[in-house]
Amino acid sequence: MLKIFRIGAISLITILLVAIAGFFFLQSTWVKPEFRTPKEAFLHGSIGTELMPLPVFQILPDLFPDKFQPAGKEAGDWIQQFGFIRGKPKENEGLPVGFNASNYQPQSGSPSPTKFVGFSCVLCHSSHIRRFEGDEEIVVTGMGSTSLDLFAWVDAVKSSLLDDKRLTLTNIAQAYESKYDKQLGILDKATIAFWLSTARREVAASLPKWDEPYNGKDLRNPHLEPNGPGRTQPFRELVRFVMDRPGASDRSFSKLPSLYEQKNREWAQYDGSVRDRLSRSVLAAIAAGANPKNLLVPEISHNAVQAIEYTLDLKGPKYTEVFKDAKLDPQKVEHGRAVYMQNCSTCHGYRNSKDDSWIKGELQGLITAIAEIQTDSERLNYRYYQELPDAVETYFPEDHPLKPKRENLRPGPMGDTKGFINAPLESVFARAPYLHNGSVLTLAELINLKPRREIFYRGDNLYDPIDVGLASPTEPNEKTYYQLDTHALGNSNKGHDYPWPYQGAGWDKAALEDLLEYLKTL
Repeated sequence: MLKIFRIGAISLITILLVAIAGFFFLQSTWVKPEFRTPKEAFLHGSIGTELMPLPVFQILPDLFPDKFQPAGKEAGDWIQQFGFIRGKPKENEGLPVGFNASNYQPQSGSPSPTKFVGFSCVLCHSSHIRRFEGDEEIVVTGMGSTSLDLFAWVDAVKSSLLDDKRLTLTNIAQAYESKYDKQLGILDKATIAFWLSTARREVAASLPKWDEPYNGKDLRNPHLEPNGPGRTQPFRELVRFVMDRPGASDRSFSKLPSLYEQKNREWAQYDGSVRDRLSRSVLAAIAAGANPKNLLVPEISHNAVQAIEYTLDLKGPKYTEVFKDAKLDPQKVEHGRAVYMQNCSTCHGYRNSKDDSWIKGELQGLITAIAEIQTDSERLNYRYYQELPDAVETYFPEDHPLKPKRENLRPGPMGDTKGFINAPLESVFARAPYLHNGSVLTLAELINLKPRREIFYRGDNLYDPIDVGLASPTEPNEKTYYQLDTHALGNSNKGHDYPWPYQGAGWDKAALEDLLEYLKTL
């Protein structure tokens, strides 16, 4: 009897070992690492921000039209209403620009038999330009998105996930079969079931600290979703993920930045808080849901490094290439260049007309103190400003290859001057809106040729090639729905009164008109 028991035990163990070996072999076939070129890494590479299984992503807006079409069906689909850029149907799984599909699981980065959808760099760093309704849009890679309402979309996802009556495996499978006329496989169903229970549990556990997500019409309420289109709260998310704090008091709103010719920048962040470009991108990935563990996955870490390489020499568009019918006045451009060289080049540098390189200004790369520049200071005064750099350092293991160096983070060894970096102005017309928080719509307003609007509307704004920046209607509509009030905390449009304050001492309208004409050439 004992002998039979031993034989049975050995057989069972053998079967179990074979099954485990088979599973690991099968698991090894789920991921075929792809080490992309710099451009492909920027456009399509995973940065460790996988969110949900691809089949769920594909049918979620169909199951929850009330959450993903907050302005109603007549205002367009979720891609339009949240300001994404539509992708090509037969490329990248048909996903909108900036989403990628990989066989990596969220958080762990472990192989998955089902593809998961996450973000790539181009999600936030691409935008489209249209002058009027019906105009053929020009998509600009590297431009900060002016329409993407990412935080509102994330809240729509979270509120859907918490609806355990509608978002079930059965409903997902039925919706998928109805939409694509095919059934989900066994492994797909198992993966979705595991993800659904895990993700729902994590979101529910965060509610006491981060509160309920908004949905429906609340997603367009600037008092409830204060970021609005084209902006982010980078430190709030880092405080949440790195320090495990709510970050509720953070109003350090920042526009999604353009990434042209990054080789010209010594400090990667607007305020000089992060020096190294790779560290900035790694922290952006952390704020979007990555973590030190999945950033160790060779393909993911490769993408992070290569995407930076792509931006070093990435040229922004030229004004006359985008607006082919625009005629610049050579005389005004020459006069404007003189105004620029006298009033702007010391801080921002200038373009070398012979080889198109950027020549560094005397003060370029240095911080202009907030007391002097007098722009909105909330980015510099958020809670945990002093503690966050040390928290970032301890968040990463000592031997992590992507661990930010403490000397590259402010405040720290490089000082604690609160202000904003004097940066070069490559393709300045395609950096709208202006100031770090996006509170000035046009260059004409920024240089004080025209008064700055105190209240305007953001969303899928048209482009104003005359005043050079974003156009705003006088009243909100379904496309430009978000009211940005520059009197609200974090939204101030004051400061940077160069060359002169509007109609103040020395103000010269003709000189400013010439300066605007010259800025179109940069």
